Amino acid sequence: MKKLLKKEYLLIVFIFIAIFSTILINPLGNLDEIWNYNVAKNIADGKIPYKEISTITTPLLPFLNSIFLKLITNELIIMRILAGILGTAILYMIFKIVKLLTKEINISMIITIGIGLLFREIYCIDYNYMVLFFSLSILYIELKKETEKTKNKSFWIGILAGLAICTKQSIGAIIAIAVVVAPFIEKCNLKEFGKRILGISIPCILLLAYLLITNSVKDFMNYAVQGISTFNNYIPYKKLFDNESIEVVILAKIIPITVSITILTSIITKIISIKKPEMPIEVEEKFKNIQKLTLYSLPMLVVIYPISDKIHFLIGVTIAIITITYCIFILAQIWYRKISCKQKKFHYKTITLIIWITMVAIIGIKCVENLQYYINNYTNGKINKTITHYRNIEISENLKTRIIEIDKYIQQKEEQGIKVYILDAESAVYTIPLDKYTKDYDMFLKGNIGKDGEEGQIEKINNEADENTIYLIKKEDYILNWQTPLKVINYVKENFKNIGEIEIYDAYMQ
Repeated sequence: MKKLLKKEYLLIVFIFIAIFSTILINPLGNLDEIWNYNVAKNIADGKIPYKEISTITTPLLPFLNSIFLKLITNELIIMRILAGILGTAILYMIFKIVKLLTKEINISMIITIGIGLLFREIYCIDYNYMVLFFSLSILYIELKKETEKTKNKSFWIGILAGLAICTKQSIGAIIAIAVVVAPFIEKCNLKEFGKRILGISIPCILLLAYLLITNSVKDFMNYAVQGISTFNNYIPYKKLFDNESIEVVILAKIIPITVSITILTSIITKIISIKKPEMPIEVEEKFKNIQKLTLYSLPMLVVIYPISDKIHFLIGVTIAIITITYCIFILAQIWYRKISCKQKKFHYKTITLIIWITMVAIIGIKCVENLQYYINNYTNGKINKTITHYRNIEISENLKTRIIEIDKYIQQKEEQGIKVYILDAESAVYTIPLDKYTKDYDMFLKGNIGKDGEEGQIEKINNEADENTIYLIKKEDYILNWQTPLKVINYVKENFKNIGEIEIYDAYMQ
């Protein structure tokens, strides 16, 4: 047992190094990373979500992130370390789930590494990843056999579902529905149902208490409930068929079919279980596993809508992939038992061992390359050491120049008593080093600017704008973010005077 635990500790360390080395070499520029950091940074600085910070999801993840920013240092690099930890926790839970299902370490390693490789380009700190972690944790507890140590598992499953709601209210609520439905898959168990409801309620009541104490219920409704209805942009699912990643294209085509098959399989196995209650224990266990896997794969699929890009898709289908691979494993087991070769077990163990060791070796080589790349760039001065909050992160020379020049411009204008707002999705890139926060403008996106949407922002500009207010808008030659509130941009261009430029922005004043 101790040897097994030591091996799992080594696995955890290896996964973390693999993920963190991938994240570490990313140059500054991922806006999702910037926005997530900005929310956590401002909570660490004492601002109240919704009331003083523009955010559209429930605030558990940024609150947790803010604790580490406060205790260690308020730098973006901390968020990257936390992203590595979260990614490690997700892959470790996948390993534990697959090992519990298959009782095979080699297969568990292969599947875990395979899923890890799917995410290799998109690891980051994100609420969707956090919800996936809670879903996997719930699934793992559901799949474990009832023991003395897990007799209160329904309560803890409820707690995890409640935490999912406090991380992202929409997906969390659907996970909570799955959690309260699950006890009725095996039998009508009102006691377990009650424990789950109690567990779900506790985090939600604490969140409500926080909103009441901070007098931000109205602001929460404005941004996290009503404001989302103003988001009318989407990326259609068929766009995934044109993705540059071949594995994403393949998965996008087969997932709808395989999910339909697993749903149908779950229904059939449930009917068989009802009609034949005295089936072999092994078969009954496999049937229940398929049913639970299918149930918990469905809520995460909602992550894919309305933005069907690579990161949302892969997060959304992770549990579905586990479900599919488990069904394939069961079929492979049936086929394996029919093989009459005397040394089949030896061959099977050897082949699967060689596969995962090869995968680990390839990843290990890539880790060394990534770390060497980072060390060389740090030595050569390509890693930023001066711009506040972005220290120890690579920044391209063009972006570094822009940040310095735009921040200098903002500071000079503010010294003259002139306020400067950047009406662009990249606003936070420039305001973070200044320790300046401009709420709606620092995440200037449709769906993130409150229930009144673009009309509300136009009204706000009309009320605030005067001869001491400048609005920076991207020049015509530069591409705007696909979620940019264009009505607001066009209103300023048509009704305000162009008074000059700074880097990639034109300056407008009333």
